[in-house]
Amino acid sequence: MDSNSMDIPPQLIVSAERLALTGSTAVIHRPFRAGRLVRLRRGYYVKTSTWVEATPAQRFEWSAAAVGLAFDQPVFCGESAAVVLGVPTLRPPEFVDLATSSERITGRRPATFVVHGNSALAEKARNAGNHPMRYVLRRDAQAVVSGHFSCTSPVQTAMDVMCTSSFSRALVVADGIARMLWEQGLLGQGACLIEHPGIALTLDGIVADATKHRAVRIASLANTKAESVGESFSRAVIELLGFEQPLQQHTIVDSGQFVARTDFWWPEELIAGEFDGKQKYADEDMRGDWSAEEVVYREKLREDSIRALGFTVVRWNWADLEQPGRLRQKLLRAGLRPRSRPRL
Repeated sequence: MDSNSMDIPPQLIVSAERLALTGSTAVIHRPFRAGRLVRLRRGYYVKTSTWVEATPAQRFEWSAAAVGLAFDQPVFCGESAAVVLGVPTLRPPEFVDLATSSERITGRRPATFVVHGNSALAEKARNAGNHPMRYVLRRDAQAVVSGHFSCTSPVQTAMDVMCTSSFSRALVVADGIARMLWEQGLLGQGACLIEHPGIALTLDGIVADATKHRAVRIASLANTKAESVGESFSRAVIELLGFEQPLQQHTIVDSGQFVARTDFWWPEELIAGEFDGKQKYADEDMRGDWSAEEVVYREKLREDSIRALGFTVVRWNWADLEQPGRLRQKLLRAGLRPRSRPRL
């Protein structure tokens, strides 16, 4: 499976391991009662300070890992399965979802998240929230192993998410799974997810017309070209706003010489679209040897070279996607016109 598949996080403290090593769990229970440890499930803990400082995505992975270790051969499903597979999600799932074949045990389970004490740190840990477990009916779940855990297959995960999650969340996962299938040699380069035989076959089996129409629409949009969650989110919002879908990763040349590669390109209007993610400037691995200021300067030069050819450049960021009216105004000012009424 994908090299980013979820494994046992080193931050997770397992009481059974401490008991085996020391013959006692006092080293866990004392700090837990003092509020220095957060209990995710009985027997599974994380330092309170670590929980507070973590990103929401990290907190979800720790919660999911605790569930995966606490139960006998659980099978993650939905967006939880996407996380286990190493596929990006728009936001961390609200629940840790496990597949079940029995209608009698579906639904949310009681919270097991506990933080003792009234210290400011303990309050912050409680306010940071947690991810309860939920059983979801999946009678035909076919488990695959990803990292240390089991989850539904990439094809079934994509289908589950396309049928149940919001449009934007579903396209982010579907893009990620399309890219995974391409990396595994199971989907052609640049192909849409709907071209995968397993996806096409499963789509045909959907009975509800509205669900089928929506899933087909997402599977037709999802492809192997998206290089970030922000790009997938952008395409979802562009679609929901009613604008024509742009080409992705388009190379601009002038007299046979490379000028730039753009995230998005509308060929009829000669408009280049760029999603400005914070990671481009903040992540040292992405910047290489350049400073954030150097990246900004080079981006300006790149944009100037595109404009010099007579093309329009429109840029947007995460906040514009969260408030789609802002993106709509930017696209309209750039010269794009919707092909249909917005569906947001």
